Amino acid sequence: MYRSILAAVSLTAACLSYAQVEVVDRSPSSRGSTQAPPSEPTQQTTTGNQQVAELYYQLQVLQQEVLELRGLVETQTHELKRLKQQRLDDYLDLDRRLSQLGSGASSSVASPAAASVPSASENAGTASPADELKSYRAAIDLVLKQQNYDAAVVKLKEHLQNYPKGRYAGNALYWLGEIYLLKGELETSRQWFSQLLSEFPDHPKVADAQFKLGKVHHLMGDDAQAKTLLERAARAKGNAGRLARDYLQENFGS
Repeated sequence: MYRSILAAVSLTAACLSYAQVEVVDRSPSSRGSTQAPPSEPTQQTTTGNQQVAELYYQLQVLQQEVLELRGLVETQTHELKRLKQQRLDDYLDLDRRLSQLGSGASSSVASPAAASVPSASENAGTASPADELKSYRAAIDLVLKQQNYDAAVVKLKEHLQNYPKGRYAGNALYWLGEIYLLKGELETSRQWFSQLLSEFPDHPKVADAQFKLGKVHHLMGDDAQAKTLLERAARAKGNAGRLARDYLQENFGS
């Protein structure tokens, strides 16, 4: 598109340059005619010069607008690339954590009694750690990569039905709370975050769930419960603790 515009601008500039060349009639004078001495420019010549000047000014304006548009598009393209890279980095970080959990690098997120409570798929004799991870990743892809939240809710609930005490059950509960908070369904969001805290009190997502649950209670008008949860989250290290402290400062002055 820019090449077409610049080509048109160059052609217009060439035409204007040609238009400014004085046209002289060099044909032989008619017999008996008397050549008139040079005189002041006629009104027609003056009008033509004004038109050329106006066209030249319009050309300058057009060139400036093209440069501004190019700069705007380049800025937006850079920002889009940055956002895509940030999203990819977030997803790769999550994938790395999942891989660590799957290889046993992280501690189990299930409660002490979870080992004695088989899941529905385990009862059927078809479950495996790889199946569970595949099920969870399919749900998380819908959240983070495709941002298809309605389909993600279905997949996350299906995962919990198949692996109610599995390695990623706590994560599934957290993301259900997150999705419903994003959708503005506060009561449903509260239920999922609360379930995470009650069923998996040692889960790595506890601090994040406390912060989000405190935010939910604040949005629902329950400031006392909101402050209690936010203060618990604020004592945690990492991003959840920082966010909780900032939220307390902004909304409760503490």
